[in-house]
Amino acid sequence: MIKLKIEPDLFYKKLEKQVIEGNDILAKEISNPVFLKETIEEWEDKAINLLKTNIHDFPEQLISDIEDVQTEDFVSYQFLKQDFEKDPNKHITYLIFHLERKIAAFKIVVDYLSLSDIIAGKESRTLDTIQEKILFVLEKLYHVFNDNFYSISMIFKVNNISYRENEPLEIAENLRKRGYGIRESNWSSKDLLKISIKGAAYIERKIKSSSNKTKTKRETEINSKIDSVLQKLEKLGYGQEIIFNEIEELRGLSKKLNKKTWSQLLKMKVVDLALSNLINNDTAKFIYESLAEDKFRLLK
Repeated sequence: MIKLKIEPDLFYKKLEKQVIEGNDILAKEISNPVFLKETIEEWEDKAINLLKTNIHDFPEQLISDIEDVQTEDFVSYQFLKQDFEKDPNKHITYLIFHLERKIAAFKIVVDYLSLSDIIAGKESRTLDTIQEKILFVLEKLYHVFNDNFYSISMIFKVNNISYRENEPLEIAENLRKRGYGIRESNWSSKDLLKISIKGAAYIERKIKSSSNKTKTKRETEINSKIDSVLQKLEKLGYGQEIIFNEIEELRGLSKKLNKKTWSQLLKMKVVDLALSNLINNDTAKFIYESLAEDKFRLLK
């Protein structure tokens, strides 16, 4: 089971640094092809070691995706070897292109890791139905939203999600037929897919709908809490109009402000009321903690 051995933030910084180091090599004017080749090999070894040492049970396929760039180039390398001996500049041009491909392969591996809830320090999701898996795949592909194609089975693996044989390929074909995904090849046995514009729009509608539901739920909860607080204040003998107006203003602003900003404004209002001696410190604490669900530490 895949598992990150260090803190996610630190790991992501190490990954970013590795990409920067690769780009730094590309930016240097190295005239010795032998030295450049050794430098590229050192960068690759460091990149692979970074992945293997910091992630338990790291998928070997992702390692191969970086290593096999050299295998794919082997024939052309052998074919051009004599030209390289005659013209070192051709060799350098080839090696630079080769490194660019290595960095691109590494960045795709980083993309896969960015799609992992486990690497992000979250709990692995439980997906009980095919529809849940399909939505999960679309959400992950929307997260990267670029021109690369990603393996559905690998997305499942880095999230510790089990699947039956050929299920990822069937999901890829299902999404293609529905217009939500684009396969790398419609006749391939690979489950490589990228999200389509239609698929991205579908996820955006889901996100907006979920956000609206969350917002409505929050507003309902705040209204209920404010009503309870106002009733309590009346019972405590706080009947001043200014107190009720201040709290009613918070009701309206809850629809416009995010939770953090709204809580900060709430604290400012109750502090002002307390400093104006309209309410005592205990009442200020009661109002704030009832509405913000947080400890009121400003006044003693």
